[in-house]
Formats: sequence, structure tokens, C-alpha cells
Amino acid sequence: MTIRNPRSIIIISLYGFLNLFIIVSALRQKASDEQVQNKPGAMAPEFTQIEGLDYFHLKSGTPQMSLSAIKMRSLGEELAEFSEPKGVYNYQKKNQTIRYQAMEGIYRKPKDLLVLEGQVKLVSDEATYGAARVKYYFKKDLILGYGGVTFTGVDPKSKDQLEINSESMRANPDNQLSRFKGNVQGSMQRQKKYEGKMSFSSQQLLLNGIESLAHLEGDVSMKRQNYLITAGKADIYLENYNKSLKYFVFNDDVKVTETMKTPEGTTYRKAFSERLEGFGRAEKMILSGAPKVEHGQDVVKGYRITIRENMDLIEVDDAMSDVQVKRKDDANKNKLKE
Repeated sequence: MTIRNPRSIIIISLYGFLNLFIIVSALRQKASDEQVQNKPGAMAPEFTQIEGLDYFHLKSGTPQMSLSAIKMRSLGEELAEFSEPKGVYNYQKKNQTIRYQAMEGIYRKPKDLLVLEGQVKLVSDEATYGAARVKYYFKKDLILGYGGVTFTGVDPKSKDQLEINSESMRANPDNQLSRFKGNVQGSMQRQKKYEGKMSFSSQQLLLNGIESLAHLEGDVSMKRQNYLITAGKADIYLENYNKSLKYFVFNDDVKVTETMKTPEGTTYRKAFSERLEGFGRAEKMILSGAPKVEHGQDVVKGYRITIRENMDLIEVDDAMSDVQVKRKDDANKNKLKE
């Protein structure tokens, strides 16, 4: 069939050129894609592996961090992985060190960060830390611990032996600051064994070695001799035990439960207040903030109540009623002072 219309010839020609252009472009794109696929990609980072080594990080010609491991995989100056690392970090300004060990370790030099995993243990001049996983930022003097955190140390001033367990930890060893969170459990043993031991628990605990202070918050409880004390928060001044100063202070919904032995058997005396101050050397506790004491059917209230530890005697300021507890061995001494 002969096409006589010039307009039709032009349209058909343009349509043909367009199809040809699309086909050629598609072929070029396919060839380009095949070339890219066949071209070797960026080389994967290559690790250098060494077995049985000693690793040093020098600062001013002195090893600031050193460790040994049974195996190391390194990626230039960026990263080094260690198996069973054991090492030392030097605080050059104070001439102190902290030793560490774990099952696995990763050192990121640009961040000055050491990540330790598996049975992690760090030992400073004042304490021993343990956890399932630890991040140690050397320059920041910061240790972050996770999972099965343990702490054992001696308070620099009081020489009390401290043991703490928690779910996580944030510590600054050089500044003697440690914060524990999550199901905190611990104990405090006096330097002189006969002075006794206390156990405690809370949701959070801040330990300040420089101020010799332990601050507890959230579901706080403390067991001391035959006394159990619970409250919202508490401060324990470790250095004040043998001074005429407050040794511990409890605040917010304070409750004291005392286990007592009487001729009739074991009984419990309970005290309630908003604040409690304990004096270690004087062996007394002072309750304030609407305090009251309950023992059986007896209740005593006052402006301020003083409990003498291991004695039946309590002292009440502005008493509203009285209570008296008798013991077989010393019944004549049992009385209430108002």
C-alpha cells in the first residue's frame, strides 16, 4: 500500500527513531550493568591476625595501656580484637593503675574505648569491679558495666568493707564515684569485726569514696543487728560511725521493725516516722515527723522518739501515751521516759 500523506510519513519516521533510541539505550544500560557486576568491588577490610602477643599504647614514651592476649585481630589503627585479654591502664597524673581481664575484648583507638565481654574483672587501687560486659572509656575515666555487676572495695576513710551487686553500673574510678542501678544488694562490714555488719538493698545506690558517703534510693531497706529499717531513700555516712555524728539518715515513709526476745517468746516492736537519724557510737535512733511506736496493743506517739538499741527503753518528747516491755532478765529496768 502506498502512503501518499507526507504527515503520516513523518510521524512513522519519528516513531521508528524513538523505538531505535530506546533499544540502543537499553542495550547500553545492560552492558554498563554487566561491566559494573564484573568489576571487582571495594576491597573488604583485611584483618591482621597474631597469636600470643603483648600490645602497648604509648603516650609520651610511656605505656598508657598494655595488654596480653592469646590472639589478636587488628585493622590498622582503627580496631583491635583480643581473645582472653589481660592488661593494665596507667593513670599517669596520679601514678595509679587499673588492671582488667575478660574472655573477649575490642579496643577502638580513635575513641580510646575498650569493650570487654565475658567474666569481666577490673581491679583498681581501691576496688574490684565485675560484670558480663564492660565499656571502659579511658580518657573519660568512665566504666559502664552491664549484667551481673559486682563491686568489692574498702572505703578510704572508714576502712569499711563494701560488697555490692546490681544489674548495671556507671563508675569513675579516678574520682572514686560509682553508681549502681537495678536490684541493688549489698553489705557493709566494719573494720573491727565486733562493731558489726549491715546489709542493704535499693533500686539505686551512689557511692562517693571521697566523701565517704553511700546514698540509696527506691525501696530502701537496711538490716542491722536485730533491726530492719525500710524507707524511700537513705544516706549512710561511713566515716561517722565512731563519732558523735549521724551515721545514717532515712527519709520518706520510714518503718523500723525490731525483733525482741521476751519471756513469752519472740515479739516485734515497730516504729513509724517520716525521718530517722541513727548514731552508731551512741547506739540510738531518733525518729521525727509524726513518729509512733507500736508493740502489741500498746501505741506511743510524740513529737520525737528516741530508740535505744538493744534496750527496752525508749524516750519520748511530748508523749501522748506510753508503752512498757518487760524481759525476764532485767524487768525492773524497763520503763518509758517521757
